[in-house]
Amino acid sequence: MALPQPSLPDDGLIARIRAGDEEAFEALVLEHYNGLCVFAARIVGTDAAAEEIVQDVLMRIWQRRERWRVGGSLASYLYVAVRNRALNAMRSARYHRRWEEHAAAELAMLAPELETGLADEDVRVAELMAAIDRAIQELPPRCRQAFLLRRQHHLSYAEIARVMEIAPKTVEVQIGLALKTLRKKLADWL
Repeated sequence: MALPQPSLPDDGLIARIRAGDEEAFEALVLEHYNGLCVFAARIVGTDAAAEEIVQDVLMRIWQRRERWRVGGSLASYLYVAVRNRALNAMRSARYHRRWEEHAAAELAMLAPELETGLADEDVRVAELMAAIDRAIQELPPRCRQAFLLRRQHHLSYAEIARVMEIAPKTVEVQIGLALKTLRKKLADWL
């Protein structure tokens, strides 16, 4: 009976994948897939497009595994790859329009749901969540990206700097600006 293997550091996992170890690649997918999909969805606006982008990035890693090189942390590498692929997709105006239509449709669907007689606290929580989502979406794009990488994906300032290709100090400024803006926009809720 084989004992479960402890999780490997990035270098060990990368070496196993480069050697063609399907279990190591599966471990990489299981650890990062959902977070990468959420991240990509925030950029492209739809879950389906986000999943396609993440699957494409992961497929290319597997196909090119023998020549695959990662500088820095594996998480940073994956987020940069997904971000680049997502930004390429977003260069198309069609994706941008679909994202706006999807966001508008979600907000429109939320309003009738709130009016169906939910308990006052449930309504307040739902309204707060919608206000938070709106406030985040209204942040400038780079500010929003830095904020989401920090708060949702728990990347360090250095990792965010690598993903966004900016200085760590700029990351700090962007996140500070995001927090200040969110506090101001959500002042009625706090």
